[in-house]
Amino acid sequence: MKFSSAQGRNLLRERQRRDRATAKPLRVSYPQFASLKLQFEFREADPELAAPVPHLVVMHPPSQAYFLFPCPHADCDGEFDLTTAVAELARSREPHCDGKQVSGGQRTRDKNGRGPCQLALQYTIAPGIEPAE
Repeated sequence: MKFSSAQGRNLLRERQRRDRATAKPLRVSYPQFASLKLQFEFREADPELAAPVPHLVVMHPPSQAYFLFPCPHADCDGEFDLTTAVAELARSREPHCDGKQVSGGQRTRDKNGRGPCQLALQYTIAPGIEPAE
């Protein structure tokens, strides 16, 4: 069964809500982090298109340790998965990590239908000060 783009996006968002609700708190999954600061900058593949504004997400110990973020384009069914980046940062004990991902979703392009989103996310993840032991 093929879903419309709105149905597909709604199903994706429902799965994300369900998965976020069942994720462990940050203090359980990553007790070494007092907090996490995630900075997002977006770049469009087509320079004539306006990119979404930058985002800043700060996660505190009671926050759910859930690191999938939907593409900010309302008509895109893509997401950015930073789960591996956070896990690698926790293992490395580096002061921060940087990376880039492309949405990978599909969005309405023009009267010809849907096409790849190609929105690029450049991110920086930095832990807060480690809690006292």
